[in-house]
Amino acid sequence: LLVLLILIHYRKCISMNESIPTDGVYMSDSDTNVKDAPAFHENPYCKALNNAKDIQFDHADVEGNAQNGPVVRLSFASLFDALGACLKDESSVLLLYSLVHGNCDFQEYVLVRTDLDTLLMPILEMLYNASRKTSNQIYMLLIILLILSQDSTFNASVHKLVLPSVPWYQERLMHQTSLGSLMVVVLIRTIKYNLSKLRDVYLHTNCLAILANMGPHAHRLSAYASQRLVSLFDMLSRKYAKLAELKNDKALKVMSDQMEADIISDDTSTELHIYTDFLRIVLEIINAILTYALPRNPEVVYAIL
Repeated sequence: LLVLLILIHYRKCISMNESIPTDGVYMSDSDTNVKDAPAFHENPYCKALNNAKDIQFDHADVEGNAQNGPVVRLSFASLFDALGACLKDESSVLLLYSLVHGNCDFQEYVLVRTDLDTLLMPILEMLYNASRKTSNQIYMLLIILLILSQDSTFNASVHKLVLPSVPWYQERLMHQTSLGSLMVVVLIRTIKYNLSKLRDVYLHTNCLAILANMGPHAHRLSAYASQRLVSLFDMLSRKYAKLAELKNDKALKVMSDQMEADIISDDTSTELHIYTDFLRIVLEIINAILTYALPRNPEVVYAIL
């Protein structure tokens, strides 16, 4: 697996002595800059992985879609099950990301599977144990979820799949909860962990983007997930109010060193702007649930009231 990952992600840089196409557009010599526009040879291993087809459709699409050269054919069903069993290994997560991001056929196959918990449960368990992971590992897991959550079928499916129990979730007994509700709970938990420890803006934005994608498709969100969503808004709004008050205090206070005052004020303004964006996204998530899925989510209404 490690050798495969090296092969598909290796990129050899092209010499910049002559004009070369970048994103399909030829650049003149005067516009070409080695630092600004690095170009790479096409990686045949990466191309082979991205064009890999499911062995079950071997005969069905050979005539309809003529391929340039040989195509790798493998069992997507076996690959799906194997990835689900091995996702606790970081290299397996990277392979799943490479497939979901690069291979449209495999991504479509994952989205139509009815047993999405095979892949999602290991991912959510790793996010639940985020304190044991590096920020890069958390990123990779969140990007996989973000890619999948862009599909409306996926968002509808996760809310309809009911889990009998979640043995690794320690804070609360989770009986007969939907996979969608569990995703909401774990993502909000990741957001709160990030705010207190990592303080990574992009990681936070990814979590909120997944929740925003899921919002309009929420179906019977559990009481616990609804309460966590409202408490997230409450926590962010209190933090925002505190920063706004701090900024006003600093504006009124006259300091002897004006430059130092400006630096502190800039830092507060930046953080305040970040929290403003976070609050806006959380309000959009709640608004999407109330606008598009109100009759199906009485627990969300109750939590807000």
